[in-house]
Amino acid sequence: MPTITIPKKSIAEEELVAIPKKEYEEFVRAKRGAENIVVKRTMRVPKKYEKFYDELDKELTESLREVEAGHYYGPFDTADELIESLRRKRGRSAPLSGLMDNTSPSLKK
Repeated sequence: MPTITIPKKSIAEEELVAIPKKEYEEFVRAKRGAENIVVKRTMRVPKKYEKFYDELDKELTESLREVEAGHYYGPFDTADELIESLRRKRGRSAPLSGLMDNTSPSLKK
C-alpha cells in the first residue's frame, strides 16, 4: 500500500478527505449547477432496450435540471391542495369537475 506524506501547513485549519479521482470529478460536476446534471445508466441493458433507456436518461436529466432550477410545484399534503394548485396555474376559480367528488363516471357503480 502506498504511503503519502502531507505537510501540516497544507491542512492547518481544514479537514482532509481522500477520495478516488473519479468520485471527486463527479462531485465537482454536480456542485457546479443544474446545467451539468447528466443522468447516465451504469448497468448494461439488452440491445433491444438501449433506445428506451437512452431516452429515459435524457428525460431524467431534463427533469432534474428543472427541479434544480426551482421549476416545480408542491409538495402537496392532500389531493385537494394539488387540485387547488392546478386551478391557480390554469387561472380558473371554477372547480375541476369530477376529479375529487362522487360525480366522476369512474367512481359511479
